[in-house]
Amino acid sequence: MIDPKSIEKLKNQIDIVNIIEQYIPVKKMGSSYKCVCPFHDDKNPSMSINQNKQMYHCFACKAGGDAVKFVMDYEKLTYPEAIEKIAQISNFSLEYTNDKVPTQKENKHILEKVNAFYRSEFYKNEAAVRYIKSRGINDAMIEKFELGWAGDSKSTIRLLQNENIDPKEAIDSGIVKQNEKGIYASFIERITFPIYSHTTRLVGFGGRTISDHPAKYVDSPQSALFDKSKLLYGYHLARQSIFEKNQIIITEGYLDVIMLHYAGFTNAVAVLGTALTTSHLPLLKRGEIS
Repeated sequence: MIDPKSIEKLKNQIDIVNIIEQYIPVKKMGSSYKCVCPFHDDKNPSMSINQNKQMYHCFACKAGGDAVKFVMDYEKLTYPEAIEKIAQISNFSLEYTNDKVPTQKENKHILEKVNAFYRSEFYKNEAAVRYIKSRGINDAMIEKFELGWAGDSKSTIRLLQNENIDPKEAIDSGIVKQNEKGIYASFIERITFPIYSHTTRLVGFGGRTISDHPAKYVDSPQSALFDKSKLLYGYHLARQSIFEKNQIIITEGYLDVIMLHYAGFTNAVAVLGTALTTSHLPLLKRGEIS
C-alpha cells in the first residue's frame, strides 16, 4: 500500500499543466491554459486548466478534477495505479507501508538493467538479426518493441555480478533460477521480448529460440509480478489505439503483434502462451471494447 503521506507529498510537488502536457498539447491563454478535451469529440479547445487551483474543467462535457483524476480517466487506471504513473512521470520515489511493493520496485530495477543488456546484445548476434529480418520486421520495430538477445548463462550471471545485484533478488525477479548445481539464467540463447503491464511497468520477458530447442518459447516464471493470465503482450503500446478504436486484435504470438503493428494494426496484442481467460477481462474492459 502506498503511504498516504507520500501521496500528499507527490500531489504538493506536481504541476497539473506538466502532467496533462505528457498526454495532449496545452496552450497558455491569459491566466489559464487551454487544450482539446480528450474525453469527448472536441473540435475546439473546451478544456481549461487552472494552474493556481491545480484543477481542469471541460465546459462542454463537464469532465474535471485534479491531475490524478485526469490520469485515471485518460489511462483507465485505478487511483493507486494513477499515483504510481504520475510518480513515474515526475521521477518521484513513493514510499509504501509494507515491503511487498518495494520488492516489486527492486525487481523493476533489475529487469530494466537486464533488458538494457539484452538489447545491447541483439545486433551482435547475426543469426538473431537474420531471423527477425526474415519475418519482415525492420529496425524501427526492433527498437519500438525493444527486442534483445540473451546469450549464454554466464553472460547474464556476469552482468548481475557487475551490477552488484543480490542473487536472491535476481531469482525473485525471474531473471535467474536455481537448482542443486547453482544459479543459471532463465533465458539462454534466445531472442528476448520484454513484457510490460498495462501501467507500463516492465514485469518480465518472453524468449524465443532460433535453434532446434524443443521449447520454442519460454516466459518469465509465474509470480505475483508476472501473471500470464492477466497480461497481454504489446498492450502498453496498443492501449491508445484500442481506446480510440474501441477494438482490439488478440493474437497468439509476439511476432504476430509486431508484424501487425508494422502493417498499421496498432491495436494488436497477444496472450502469453495461454488462452484468453476471465482474468484478462478487467484489462479488456478498460478499452470499452465494442
